[in-house]
Amino acid sequence: MTTGPRTTPLTDAEISELDELLLAIPDQRDPLDIVMLDGFLIGVLLQPEPVLPSAWLPLVFDAQGREIALPGGATEVARASDLVMRRHDELAAHLAAREPFDPIVFELEDDDGKLLTGKAAIGALSPWAAGFMNALDAFPALLDRFDNDSGVASALPAILRHLPADPDDGSAEGVRFLEERAQIDRDLPLADLDEAIDELVGCVMDIADVAQPRRPVERAAPKVGRNEPCPCGSGRKYKHCHADGAT
Repeated sequence: MTTGPRTTPLTDAEISELDELLLAIPDQRDPLDIVMLDGFLIGVLLQPEPVLPSAWLPLVFDAQGREIALPGGATEVARASDLVMRRHDELAAHLAAREPFDPIVFELEDDDGKLLTGKAAIGALSPWAAGFMNALDAFPALLDRFDNDSGVASALPAILRHLPADPDDGSAEGVRFLEERAQIDRDLPLADLDEAIDELVGCVMDIADVAQPRRPVERAAPKVGRNEPCPCGSGRKYKHCHADGAT
């Protein structure tokens, strides 16, 4: 089963369908879930050079990038790949236009099934940030090229602050991460999930401005004045010849 053009955004039903397809993959393959996938795709799209689907798509379904395999066989593989690519293309269009996007995030509930609010709800972004970090680990060009850029240096920690922390990690890197996250929480406190999402999307756009700056359109030839001779050599004024498609 396939859908329409890949540029068509996923519906809520299709997001749920893709989530179920990903959850059906055996745990030993360590696939991404739907929220991690969303962060992963942004991490791929922010790379300074395009990353081919042949390089990143297998990592969605298998942490080692082995051949894609779903319990339903080739039909489900094709369907899942189509849905992933459509989400990829949708996010790519948002980044290219510098238009805010809505991350796929599932709100958290307490033990009684009630939605968490305030700061407690921000933890819903943890899997998104984990997927984003997966992409940076798999494709390090962004960090390698812009590690010392001030824009990236300020935006990345504001995204990675949402990574799940292991309080038992006593390594120097683990301790440094906890210290940096605590510093960000003090300097840039977040009130709730909505505010956290707004900041996350803004940071993604800040990184895009650095890694993929938009350039003005370059003319192949100097602009010709409408009263100047037409470049075609007819001897007529440009406005009476090839201006605005005239013949």
